[in-house]
Amino acid sequence: MDTWFSSWLWPYATMDEATQAKFYPTVDLCTGPDIIFFWVARMIMAGLEFKDEIPFSSVYFNSIVRDIEGKKMSKTLGNSPDPLDLIAKYGADALRYGLMRIAPTGLDVKFDEKQIEEGRNFANKLWNACRYRQMQGAVEEEAARPNIFAIDILRKLDLLEEGLGRAMGAYAFNDAAQQLYQFFWSEFCDWYLEAVKGDFREDAEPGRKASTLEVMDLVFERYLQLMHPYMPHLTEELWENLGFGEEGALLMQKDLPVESVLEAYGISEEDRSEAGERVAAVYESVSRVRNLKAEYNLAANRNVCLIVKPVDDWVETEGATVALLCGAKEIKFSTDYEASKGTPVAVTAIGEVYLPLEGLVDLDAEKKRIEAEIAKVKKELGRSEGMLGNPKFVENAKPEVVQQERERLEEWREKMSQLEEHLGALS
Repeated sequence: MDTWFSSWLWPYATMDEATQAKFYPTVDLCTGPDIIFFWVARMIMAGLEFKDEIPFSSVYFNSIVRDIEGKKMSKTLGNSPDPLDLIAKYGADALRYGLMRIAPTGLDVKFDEKQIEEGRNFANKLWNACRYRQMQGAVEEEAARPNIFAIDILRKLDLLEEGLGRAMGAYAFNDAAQQLYQFFWSEFCDWYLEAVKGDFREDAEPGRKASTLEVMDLVFERYLQLMHPYMPHLTEELWENLGFGEEGALLMQKDLPVESVLEAYGISEEDRSEAGERVAAVYESVSRVRNLKAEYNLAANRNVCLIVKPVDDWVETEGATVALLCGAKEIKFSTDYEASKGTPVAVTAIGEVYLPLEGLVDLDAEKKRIEAEIAKVKKELGRSEGMLGNPKFVENAKPEVVQQERERLEEWREKMSQLEEHLGALS
């Protein structure tokens, strides 16, 4: 062991003291859990024997990737995909991110190429969102004060940075990857970008476009820094394309942000809280109205007119955004609106939202459609109740199968209740 360690240590012995201190001891060792006693323990014992101190203070056990059936990958079995083929098909960043997102610390994971495809799709989403920002041009006017949607997305960006700090500190890299995914795909693209599209219209409030562009730039600048460890190639190119760095400066050399974006904007804690509550109310209400439209086969219809009994005065100021997100032609606000019988309504966080069906739905045809749905559900209810009413099935089937059937029965009953309510409203 003395000879082995001495030969291994030779490059280290030729270094000066300052360089030696840089490389020994280190902080982290990344390795697989299957070689703890073959290699990790030996390194610790050798370090104590020859240097009187351990070589590292933390050991990170990465996941062992197995095939879809749970077998360890090997050339002999031929169940190991060639990484170069995956890179050629999906890209290196997609491969890295797709694996990191599903790999919990120290646990085995089953490899599925769909996970890498999801990484590629996310990379495309990031690229397209940045291209959308470039299409809007430069900021050419004085920006208006950030509205509630801007304050809310910046608040969520602050929360993302705090969450990533905790995840990285705990070596939960898959958790960090999921947080990055959730923020960008859902909060930023699905909600915020859709909510502010009206700011780019010619009739938008003065300074509103500039304000939105400034917020988008700030989010992209901070987000690309956070995403860089997972997708270094893509983020480096987007960083340059969006003009965030000085000429010749690389994103990889940029320190991660530490200052709160809201503090940089001078947004008070009270304003943050108010914006968060109002935006959450808008988004929750929009989801309910979208569901209401879908129930009457109007999901894609943008000619609907919504009538809202608002719960507060601020709701009316966000009417245009609510209409945009709901896919409605118009929204009217009325505290004393009296709906005619059969008018669908959704009770939401912004108030009661009515969906008049005149001119949108053939009531007789809609009744027949719902009656046909009721007939199908009755059939499924009878089948499910028959199975659960059969003692042989309950006693002999696996508990999870019985539980699954009970859950289905509850779903069918809930569906039946909804259909009967809709049919009653139309009658």
